[in-house]
Order: sequence, then C-alpha cells, then structure tokens
Amino acid sequence: MSEAALQLPGSAADPVITACLTGLTESQSSIGAAQAEQYRFIETARSHAVATADPMGRTRRIEEEFALRSITAELALVLRVHERTMTGLIYEAKQLGTVFTKSLAALAAGTVGQRHVREILAQAVTLPPELHARFEAEALAQAATQTPTAFRRTAARLRERLHPDSLTLRAAQGRTERRLWFEPAADGMAWLHLHLEAEKAIAITERISDLADHAQAEALDTAHLADTEVALSPGTHAQLEADIAAELLLIPPAAPAEGAARSRMPGLAFSRPEVFVAVPKLTIPYATLIGQSDQPGELHGYGPIDANTARRLAAQAPTLHRILVDPVDNTPLQLDPTRYTLSKSIRRWILYRDQICRFPGCTRPAERCEIDHTHPFEHDGLTVERNLAVLCKKHHRLKHNSRWRVTQLGHGVLRWTSPAGRPTTPTRLHPAAEDPRRSRCSTRP
Repeated sequence: MSEAALQLPGSAADPVITACLTGLTESQSSIGAAQAEQYRFIETARSHAVATADPMGRTRRIEEEFALRSITAELALVLRVHERTMTGLIYEAKQLGTVFTKSLAALAAGTVGQRHVREILAQAVTLPPELHARFEAEALAQAATQTPTAFRRTAARLRERLHPDSLTLRAAQGRTERRLWFEPAADGMAWLHLHLEAEKAIAITERISDLADHAQAEALDTAHLADTEVALSPGTHAQLEADIAAELLLIPPAAPAEGAARSRMPGLAFSRPEVFVAVPKLTIPYATLIGQSDQPGELHGYGPIDANTARRLAAQAPTLHRILVDPVDNTPLQLDPTRYTLSKSIRRWILYRDQICRFPGCTRPAERCEIDHTHPFEHDGLTVERNLAVLCKKHHRLKHNSRWRVTQLGHGVLRWTSPAGRPTTPTRLHPAAEDPRRSRCSTRP
C-alpha cells in the first residue's frame, strides 16, 4: 500500500488557503525588505552624523562621541524606542552595512528573517575579523531553511568549528562570568537569572521538570489534602516548575525547626535545595573520552562543550552507553525489524540521532516525544532506523489525523508535505549524528 493511501487523502489545493499562504509569503518578504531599509537609514544617519560632527574646540574623538549620542537620541525619538534599544539597532545597522552586507541583502530579499540576522551578528562577535566572511556565507546557507530557534544551535556549532581558540580556553573564561541577578517585571513579578555552566543549567532544568512531572502524578493521589490543593491548583506545568524551583532554593536543607516553613509540594518533603543533582545527556567522541583527542563533546539541548568538561561529565555519569554504528552507512546495529516494540539499542539510537521532534520547526526534546513508524507498522512498516523518527505527541497525532505527509529520504532525513501541497525543506539530522567515522558514547541521567 502506498504511503499516500496510509494517510488522509489529499484534495485539490484550497484556493483560499493558497491565496493566504501566498500573501503571507509576499508580506514576509516585504517585512524583511522594510527592516533592511530601516537598517540602511540608521547606518547612513550614524555615519553622516559622525563624519559631520560639530567642531566645538574639543578633540575629534569627543566630537564624534557626542555626535553619536545626539543621533542616537534623535533616532530613538523617531522610532519610539528607548535609547538603549536604539544603541543596539545602531550597532546592528553598522555591522550589516559595513561587514555583514550579504546578511543585509538576504534580509532585504526575504530569504532570512531579522532573528536569523541578529543571531549571525551575535555569534560572530567572538570570531576574528578574518573569519567573518566565511562564517556569514556558511551561516546564511543554513539560515534560509531553518527556524530561528534551530538556527541558533546551528550557528553556535558553526562558530565553534571555525573559532581558532580552543573551547577549553573559552569555557574557562566563560566560567569567570557566572553570576545571579534580579530583574524587576510588571504586576508584582520579577525574573531571577542564573548565568552558569551549561551542563549545570541543563541539569537544573531537567531536574525541576522531572520533579514537576512527579508532583503532578502524586497530586492525583493526594488531591484530598488541603495543602496540596493550594500548592498545585490551579497551575500549568510551567507554573509548577517555577513553584518547585522557588521551594528548592528557599527551604532549608536540614529538617526545619518547629514552626518554620515546610514545603507543601508533593515529593519535595525530603528534597534538598541543591539543584545540581543530575548529569544531563551527553555525547562524546570515543577518542575524546579516552583522552586521545580534544574534539568537543555535545551537550544535548545546548551544543558543543569543551573536552575536559565532557570527560568530567562522562566520569560522573551513572550510566554510559556506547552506540555501535555501521562504519559504511552510519546506521545502528539492529535486532529483528519485524517486531513492533523497539529494542533498547535502537530506541537509544533514534533518540540520539533525532534529539528533537522532527516536525518542521518543533524543538521539543526527544526524551519527551514518541518514536513513530513513518510507514505504519500495521501496514508492513518495519522497525528499522530508516522507518523511525521522533515526533512529539501533538505532531504525532497531527501526522495520523491530517493531510500532512512525511517521507524518509534515507539516513534519517525527512521531507514533509503540507496539506496545501507545499513540500518543506528536508529536516536533517543533528550534525554529530551524520559522521559515520566517529565512535560515540552517551551518558544518561
């Protein structure tokens, strides 16, 4: 049976939907062109103001500085933004008008968005000037087919590959900048920011998310308790995570004295306020693991980390899995493909290979998704790498209950086709999963 027959039948393109999609495409291009023109106006105003700074008997540097301050204030007034925001726009305009001109042209043409362009500028800050052109060219090629969120990871990996300084050196410098700060927000709320090592941040996030999952499950069994009802109802999973984080940071580690505050969260009665309690999932080349290479490891959900940190996390991991792959086509060793249930090894491989939901634009972590048989098992679909992909529950259901269609092109590359008949750019694998020459070890919390 053909793949098309296994999903809801298609129909002639709806002229209303087609017109809307076409209109959106054209308006998006117009928005990009307008943003590019705005950058050009800003840069022209800046450069002209500095070049024609009023001579007031001071040094040229001071004259230019005050000319820049003056034009910043004037531009901010026109755009109705804060001067701090305007300073950022002036920096972007200068970079796009003098260095990253191809990015400005791509924005004007509508092939990339403003968020893509800003990510290119942000990642290029730490690169030597002689690498800017190469970084820009390679980044633009990827930006044209990726969402801003996915492109952020791509650009970070590209910058890491091109950077002449070792990641170990830069990570050591980055650790000196760790800090915590408070930011007021509206309506009696505030942000609490914690800038620290990526592996700790990932571990904290996963730990709190797991506690929220357990708390929600436990709440079903203790719903009759008044304290539990106050602590958990009403609230979303995200709100519960915020409540748990606050509890962990505020409740003393030892048993509180009589009358002291106690946690009302199910599952937190014996929790200590330590948030770095788990090692996140990590992929590390075998040569790096045994100390024969300093090739970066990959912290899932973040990106490249230096070899020393990767080795330390691997040493601390309670479980270490080695993924064995075919050296020719990079597919994992598999068991009986006619069984519906995935073996532990093939499941581990698919989670490692995909890392996120494979629906275009979705970035939900693979561990919180489901593994789907692209060609349904009940219609002779095999339990093999070329027929499996990670989908979150929402997009898994969408695939089976709409006219979205998906085809595997081999080696885990997926091409989706929308109900309007528009094919998407094939969603590709995580870069670390594409190189068949690498042995891989992964840690699990």
